[in-house]
Amino acid sequence: MGCEENKRGIRKDESRDGGGILIHMRKGIQKVLDILNCRDNSIYYECEDVNFILTFPTGYGKTTLSLEIVRMIDLKPTQNFSRLIHVVPTRSLAKDIQNSACERGLGFAVQYSFTPSHIKSPLFLAKFIITTYDSFLLNLYKASIGEPFSYHGHYDLPRFGIYTSLVHFDEFHLMNEGNSWTSLLGAVRHLSKVGVNMILSSATPSKSVEEELIRMMENRKVVRLAVVNEYGESVKNRNCVKVSEGYYECEVGSVKYTSVEVEDKINAPDININFLDKEDDVLGVVRRNKDKKIMVIVNTVDKAITLYEKLRDLSPCLIHSRFKIGDRDEKLRKECNIIIATQVIEVGVNISSEVMITEQAPITSIVQRVGRLLRDNKKDKGELYIWKSGNYYPYDKDEVENTIKELESKKNDISLKVPSSYGEIVDRVIKPPRGDPDLLRELDNIAENLFATREDLEKLLDKYCTLTNSYVINVAYDTPASERDLIPLDGDLALKIAIKGNDCVYAYVEEYKPERKVAVDKVNVRETCVEIAKPCRDYRKVFYDGDKRYIIYALKIDKELYDEETGLRLRK
Repeated sequence: MGCEENKRGIRKDESRDGGGILIHMRKGIQKVLDILNCRDNSIYYECEDVNFILTFPTGYGKTTLSLEIVRMIDLKPTQNFSRLIHVVPTRSLAKDIQNSACERGLGFAVQYSFTPSHIKSPLFLAKFIITTYDSFLLNLYKASIGEPFSYHGHYDLPRFGIYTSLVHFDEFHLMNEGNSWTSLLGAVRHLSKVGVNMILSSATPSKSVEEELIRMMENRKVVRLAVVNEYGESVKNRNCVKVSEGYYECEVGSVKYTSVEVEDKINAPDININFLDKEDDVLGVVRRNKDKKIMVIVNTVDKAITLYEKLRDLSPCLIHSRFKIGDRDEKLRKECNIIIATQVIEVGVNISSEVMITEQAPITSIVQRVGRLLRDNKKDKGELYIWKSGNYYPYDKDEVENTIKELESKKNDISLKVPSSYGEIVDRVIKPPRGDPDLLRELDNIAENLFATREDLEKLLDKYCTLTNSYVINVAYDTPASERDLIPLDGDLALKIAIKGNDCVYAYVEEYKPERKVAVDKVNVRETCVEIAKPCRDYRKVFYDGDKRYIIYALKIDKELYDEETGLRLRK
């Protein structure tokens, strides 16, 4: 289970009635459960065959929805699904959901790269599975990633697990580019065809993204559900006809769907939006507010480190993606008045500030960051500063510039906490994603061909490298005792800084040790030198040394590149 205590119970801040139902449940979550309408017929639950696209504010509690459904199917299955798979973009969000499950006494299993064996579900057969998009997609398309040492793997078992589940695609707006978008479209279309029920949730979906996903669910019942302050807000500029208060029949081309609004008066705090032009202005705001909880969010690790060093005398906390997992977890638990961070805090991090400075970014990222401003609801007024740094990486320049223009013109009339307030800006600013029709066609062929194997997926990955927009390879400067000692990096960057030998790269590898008495592979980590020709392919493959088999656990780097205070630097 992965919790320190395996006890059935409820969170201290929860109240439930005699049937175990939350007494104070958010209206949007309750509405989803009402529409799902699961009835107990003593043998199993009978639920409506329905799919959801949810627009909930940041911090509204999308995880609670999954946990409430899991609480139900923990007792007995439904006629539609026997398990719930919650799919997230980051490992940090996966861990946050694990913690929430532990607090509620719910069992779970986890599947992502380098998952600790004691909480792993290699075959996707647990009742509640928390996984990342890359792991889910690889399992759907027959990689069987839970069995890394198997050439073929029992790839049909994870697919069976998916086919008999309710799949919750969380923060799906982060999958709106390149291979990620194409793979998500392919997954939604295939799962829709085979009758799998889905929930897709986000605080910042664009109209173009939502409507393309709805097209992929043709001939299925789809409910688009949005939390609003007033009825009518979420259907502006959409082809919808009002049926009754808060209910609309809508169309995307020839595809029909239902739009439902939940009027839930969100007590949005009063956030004053300001703009800064220079780095010195940023430093000045921090120093003037040093006694308040203040968060500075920038777009690159190097910039975060630079600001940290210039403000070191104020004892800030630095959080970014190039820390060891264990060190970053410690920093997130630490009480800090001043936090300097990168995008890693946009999802899956439950921290709050009174003052926020964010570097310029697209509206979707700005909204996610503002989700950490006054998140604890202890105060009703806050300050947001948007730093017009002039740097656009890693975002689309047009989307950033148009976001700034929109916010400058509407800063007194917008709430970045309420989707219906910023939704039209998202629709205007965020460009429609472009998929790859060739990749989509090849994914369909693998998904629908009963005789396709893992080898077919490997051929596809030789061509496209990855099913998402990036791939991660861990690095470490000493033999890792657990995932806490790993530093997840972009794969190409990891290879660039790894210690090289003659025609090989030094790595910590897991050596396969078959153990018939347990359900998961036993591994032993050791150091060796491996040949890597194409890192996006070779980091997943099995290497052979005589009768021994091993896979890469982490690439080895120079210890002098790492500092516990500032993290990994790319140069000494």
